[in-house]
This record gives sequence, C-alpha cells and structure tokens, in this order.
Amino acid sequence: MSTQKAPENSLSVQRGNYTSSLPGPLLFVAFRTLTVPIQYLILTRSTTLLPLKSLTLSQTLLLAMPSYIAFKHITWSLLLMRERMTLPFAFFGGISDLAFECLTSYIYTLHPINPTYSPSLLIPGTILNIIGISTELISEIQRHKFKSDPRNKGKIYTGGLWGIVRNVNYACNILFAFGYASAAGGVVYGVMYSGIYVMNFMGNAIPGIEAYMKGKYGSQWEAVEKKVKWRLCPGIY
Repeated sequence: MSTQKAPENSLSVQRGNYTSSLPGPLLFVAFRTLTVPIQYLILTRSTTLLPLKSLTLSQTLLLAMPSYIAFKHITWSLLLMRERMTLPFAFFGGISDLAFECLTSYIYTLHPINPTYSPSLLIPGTILNIIGISTELISEIQRHKFKSDPRNKGKIYTGGLWGIVRNVNYACNILFAFGYASAAGGVVYGVMYSGIYVMNFMGNAIPGIEAYMKGKYGSQWEAVEKKVKWRLCPGIY
C-alpha cells in the first residue's frame, strides 16, 4: 500500500517521511521553552524577570503545568518523533500552544471576577494534568521502543494503553488540557479549552491518521480496528 506524503511546506505531519531535519524541531523547542518565562510574567503581572518574585501555591502549580507540557513536547520532538518536522508545522504548533497557555495564565489572573473559578479545583486539576502528560509520555516511549526494534518493522504497536484506545496520545491531551484549564479558570473554561481539542481530534486529526494507517498497513490496520474498537474514549468513541 502507498500513501501520499504531505508537501514540505504543509502544516500537516510528514507521514511516512523519516528524513532528518533540525530547523523544524529547533524552532519548536524554542517556542516551547519560551512559554516558561512568559507564563511567569503573566501570572505575576510582571514586566521583567528580575528580580524574581515569590510565587503563591496557585501560581507555582499554574507555572508548573505548562512547563511540564513543554517538557513533554520537547522530549517528543527531539527523541520520539520519527517523522520530519517542517518549519511551518513547528511555527504553527509552537505559536498555538504558546497562545493557549498565555490565555490560560491570563484567565487565572482574572479569577477574582470569574464566577466559575473555584480554588478547590486547583489540586484535582493539577493531578489530572500530571496524569495526562505522564501517561502520554510513557505510552509514546513504549511505542517508540517497539518501533525502534528491527524485528517489529512493518508492525503496528498495540501494547499498553494502545490496546485499549487507538489514539492514546489524543485522549491524554484532552485529559491534561481539561485539568490545566479547570485549575486556572473553572469547569466552564476547562470544558471549553478541552472541547477545542476534542473537536480537532474528532474532526481532523483522528480521521487523518487513521486514513493514513489504513493506506499504509491495509489489512493489518483493519485487524487492529477490530481488536481495539475505540478511537479515543472506551465506550464512547
């Protein structure tokens, strides 16, 4: 089976293109690293990094969450991503993540006038965020280890959580996004924030990746679809 590769200037992932490229990943890493000082400035309402201001518990956790997300993204882009990352993809991905995190930090600064904000969601939201990021990272490492073994060339990994849902990474994205946004702005903002992820995954990302997998693996992918029935969430989708 053959699959059509995305053009070099495309915003899409370069499915099937395993050539190395440094500019894209380096640009992406730069954007993701930049989020840490920017979120600090927004959360503390500062105009300069020095001298550093002490953070409250809420500010510390709301800085830690995007920092951990950035760490996961950097690890993925430099060590786990096998496909080529183009400059347009890196720019769009880096900017969009940074924009959502800046918005979330700003939403938190408005919590005194936000009727849906609840400080009781801070710890549960942080826990959901950490669980989602850690689960995705571990699952991606497991899949990468499987794919790196020459004995598994041409095989689809269905171990771990990949044997429960076909798109574990997307499911984890929704979980950590909901936790992060709920901690910062309340349940309403959490639903809206994670809802954007859900709409993108169901309407764009999942149909795209599964069409690619079917085109590349044919009957082997059809067997996976029968074995792993759920795309994103067991019992729902």
